Amino acid sequence: MAHEINASDRFGEVRVNGQRAWHGLGMEIEEGLTAVEAFPKIGLDWHTALAPVTAQIAGMGPDGPTTVNIPLKGTNPPMAHLRIDDQGSDHRLLGMVTQGYKPMENMDLARFADALSIDGVEVETAGSLYNSRRVFCLVKLPNLIRATKDDVLENYILIQNGHGGTAALSCYPTAVRVVCANTLRWSETDLAKGIRFQHSGDFDEKLSQARSVLGTAVQEAERFQEQVTALVGKRLSAEETSTLLQTIADKTFGRLPDEFQVSGEVREKLILKRTELIGQWEVNLANSRQSMAGIRGTAWAALNAVTEFHDHDRGRYAGVDESDARIGSNIFGVSHRAKVVAFKEALATV
Repeated sequence: MAHEINASDRFGEVRVNGQRAWHGLGMEIEEGLTAVEAFPKIGLDWHTALAPVTAQIAGMGPDGPTTVNIPLKGTNPPMAHLRIDDQGSDHRLLGMVTQGYKPMENMDLARFADALSIDGVEVETAGSLYNSRRVFCLVKLPNLIRATKDDVLENYILIQNGHGGTAALSCYPTAVRVVCANTLRWSETDLAKGIRFQHSGDFDEKLSQARSVLGTAVQEAERFQEQVTALVGKRLSAEETSTLLQTIADKTFGRLPDEFQVSGEVREKLILKRTELIGQWEVNLANSRQSMAGIRGTAWAALNAVTEFHDHDRGRYAGVDESDARIGSNIFGVSHRAKVVAFKEALATV
């Protein structure tokens, strides 16, 4: 499937301004649904199970070759974490875990997301990635971040869980810029406070801690608003913009090697590649989304030219094999980390 979302994966989204967010993948879900309502509509209401692991030993008996299945034993033998389909006939291996591992079912994740806010939440997107090993849900918060009256960021909490021991249950704040539906994670330790849980312990205790994160997220949103306002208020000359983009490229992909470090041919190719990259950022900077009244020529516009590239264009510079599925990369991986770099460097100009 597109962007390496596998055939077993499911993805749903609410339409934004007539366009489908997150690259137009998956199926449409109605606006205003809770996670518990949305998950079955998307097809995320499947179950998992733990099964003991056996070793298959080949041998030779009186009637010919034989195979014996021997259960693995020990102080903490591994368990197979399986996805079970609706008919229970297809057992897909999600990963190997220990006996102390407590699976979190997808519908439990949905209930967890819905219980975060006493005022109720609305799902924006939800889905699975990596052959069902990662499940996530993006729920909308009531407060908005405004760069200008026409450039608005909506606030969300992203809740995600990894099956098969691939990732902890976690939740953290993120923002989606409505004008071009690109995402900016601001949940690094120096930007906001996310929280992670191991697959053990009490559900209610996790929920209590997660609600404290929600309260922190609201406070951090106020700080983020101040940062956005500062970026919008920072006018950059053409030279300053060029320096900022070059610095972001260097911090993201590494500085170009000096002449004595590589051959002239290799260095020329790297320079061309870097020039094309920054050229794409400059193209984004000149588009209508970064030229709106009040943000043209600002550090905020430069930042969004870069984040738009990572959300929508990246792949021409760093292949999909490096950044995995586009959605996964944007919110969990390579592109997310690159956007954090861009955000920090843009803030450094203020």
